[in-house]
Amino acid sequence: MAEIVKEITVKASLDKTWALVSDMIAFSQCVPGCKEVKQISETEYDWVMEAKVLRTTRTVKARTRAAEMRPPVYSRYEGEGRLFEKSNYYKINISGTTNLESLGENETRIVFAGIVAASGIGGGIVERVAAGQMDGLFEVFEVNVKNALEGD
Repeated sequence: MAEIVKEITVKASLDKTWALVSDMIAFSQCVPGCKEVKQISETEYDWVMEAKVLRTTRTVKARTRAAEMRPPVYSRYEGEGRLFEKSNYYKINISGTTNLESLGENETRIVFAGIVAASGIGGGIVERVAAGQMDGLFEVFEVNVKNALEGD
């Protein structure tokens, strides 16, 4: 299982930050490798992502749902998906939380926590690769979030 907990401090109000992190379409533009997000219902979204696994790029398709929302400070998402190989796929389970804390009128702390678990014969390899890439992906994600919130 690949786990990550990361914190970002942004120069944006709590409400503006919540508006971004609770809108999956807008939020998806910050996620490295995200190719498409479609809203399926009030709480469900279908994601298409590209992920580097070893030397190749693989497609990941996942459906997530908002499991708990406490505006404007907390959200929890859960999802299932598949990472596709040429003749096989791995089942992926995804869960994550977002906690927001106002640090002042125009500053907010964001704490993201997430878990990715893969099953199947190569699931352990997928998890190790994901764990090894998370820090680098998060650096890009952090820049994207700051640009989205502070770029105005």
